[in-house]
Amino acid sequence: MLKIYPAIFEKDPVGYGVYFPDIEGATTQGADLSEALEMASDVLGIQLAWNIENNLPLPKPSEINSLTINPKLQFASLVTVDLKDYLKDSKSDKKTIKIPHWLNVRAEKEGINFSKTMTEALMEKLEV
Repeated sequence: MLKIYPAIFEKDPVGYGVYFPDIEGATTQGADLSEALEMASDVLGIQLAWNIENNLPLPKPSEINSLTINPKLQFASLVTVDLKDYLKDSKSDKKTIKIPHWLNVRAEKEGINFSKTMTEALMEKLEV
């Protein structure tokens, strides 16, 4: 599941510092812009996964144009992360579900992976 949040990048003597105004504690840095973007995506994934694993809501992302920056030192950019990369659990829980027979027949004919589909549906329903 992709999540997108605005980040503020600030040029400093050793590279770029990055912070997310909507996510407390989500700060990082990089020696250059490329590394700063990569590190920003990583810290975003780590923090959002931590929120989910601790039953905390995900903050609502601010509109990028509503952020206040110092244009001489800073710029705002959207940072994307795929939470599936950060929410990998080493064990799966087995669940038994009941669905209508006709739906089961159609799904099996289409080769649908029931576990994957249920995981995706639950993530969407829980907004994670």
